Amino acid sequence: MSKELNHSADIMFELKGENIVEITEDLFDAFNKVFNPIVGGMEREYIYNINSKEIDDIIFDIGNYSLNKVYEGLFPSKVEIIQKNLKIYFSKIINLKNNIEIKAVAYPKIIQNENNILLRIIFDI
Repeated sequence: MSKELNHSADIMFELKGENIVEITEDLFDAFNKVFNPIVGGMEREYIYNINSKEIDDIIFDIGNYSLNKVYEGLFPSKVEIIQKNLKIYFSKIINLKNNIEIKAVAYPKIIQNENNILLRIIFDI
């Protein structure tokens, strides 16, 4: 489960998991904590190729893609891995309980990468 960390101006989260799916699920948990959405059924899918990419690059790309989708009325709801791709499912947003403007998901930094992956991200407000 993602853990919110104190940061002077922005919102920082620590993501933890054993693999890229768990880390991405933790990223979406952080999105839930920031926006507190009410969503309907799944409406769209997105395929992202993870072949030969670093975890921090994947989280940066998926985080910012998902952030753009939030402002288009879609919320990241589910992730699965299919071969060398992440498949992201987006649900229609009915309401966002927290009306906060996030400019970007920034500075993903791997803190630990032994048994578990520990990564910090910043929601730039």
